[in-house]
Amino acid sequence: MTYDLLHGVKVVEVAMYAFAPSAGAILADWGADVVKVVPPRTADPMNGNPVAGLPDKDVGVRFMWQILNRGKRCIALDVSTGAGRDVLHDLVREADVFITNLLPSARRRFGLDVSDLHALKADLVYARATGHGDRGPERDRGGYDITDFWSRAGVGHAASQVADEFVPLVSPAFGDLTSGGFLAGAIAAALFRRERTGAGAVVDVSLLSSAMWVMSPNAVAAQLYGVDAIPRFRHADARNPLVNAYRTADDRYIYLSGVLTEGSFAKLCATVGRDDLGADPRFQDSASLAANARECVAELDAVFASRPLAEWSTVLADLPIPWTVVRSAGETASDPQVQANGYLVEVEAEAEAGVEVGGSARTFPLVASPAQFDDVPQRLRRAPEHGEHGDEIVGELGRGWDDIVAMKVAGELL
Repeated sequence: MTYDLLHGVKVVEVAMYAFAPSAGAILADWGADVVKVVPPRTADPMNGNPVAGLPDKDVGVRFMWQILNRGKRCIALDVSTGAGRDVLHDLVREADVFITNLLPSARRRFGLDVSDLHALKADLVYARATGHGDRGPERDRGGYDITDFWSRAGVGHAASQVADEFVPLVSPAFGDLTSGGFLAGAIAAALFRRERTGAGAVVDVSLLSSAMWVMSPNAVAAQLYGVDAIPRFRHADARNPLVNAYRTADDRYIYLSGVLTEGSFAKLCATVGRDDLGADPRFQDSASLAANARECVAELDAVFASRPLAEWSTVLADLPIPWTVVRSAGETASDPQVQANGYLVEVEAEAEAGVEVGGSARTFPLVASPAQFDDVPQRLRRAPEHGEHGDEIVGELGRGWDDIVAMKVAGELL
């Protein structure tokens, strides 16, 4: 089903790239009417932006654009002109939420700062998505998730501790999508307060703040213990052998997460047919496991290397210790939990002419945003074409065809 939690909520989004648009996408998933405002002559860089390293073929889907803008409507409007800005201001007057990632200088130039828009709509929820915060000496500098989320906040540093070089960002928009979820939740909280009090709000989420939140254990421990980060260990040096990844005979990996070690090692040994290891005095309790961790890891390496993954999946089926197979992103589509919970959704590709993905004509897959409501998986809608709904949106504001045609002739509306 298409969720209707935010039915009737109107959102105006003046943003590009990934962070802020991903928040708008989640609000659209939840039922809000999200109007994305883009320039008439230049598209959002995500609309057709290729991802390096993928095969050189046309799959018919601009997948980054679809991920970040599904369910929205789009108007291509020149907000630097009087007529274009008037239309935008009219949109804001009818809106509940305004989302932007424009830098302060651009917000001032276009008359889109907090004071400008609250003068139009006092109870507006004004949401800013920034690289590293809207205050401080660098507030006028832009940022991306590779700079402010991955690099500046210590995420990449922590991921690189056991690598031979700095580990690059693990997935496009990794920090953007994380931060966009936080921004969507913050907007929903501000809307709830407005419902109770009638007060508008200014909501700020930055890539830096989001990354520091997910790095909270490291950030706090660093200050308390005077270290750079919580140490991470290579496989052979794991302090708890039951929290480690082990290679199978066919070069797959099984990750154990036996955080509570008392009794867990004996249960693992019984499950894998190695009661002798479970009785080994070196591995009897948490203290002895920690003291002899390297030897224990070596023993478990030999155990797991003795069988292929398919066999281990059967053997470990009833193991009372959490474990999983280390999978690629490509394997998630066949994961029975992904399928049962509707985490990957087939989307109608109405406007993507001639789309054919995986042999299924005119549909393509998108990942559902994480929250589900009322035990019902999401039904997602495609992203709009560039300026697809311009005439419709301007008409809803009470302007007639003469006004619309005049704006098109002047290049103010696509």
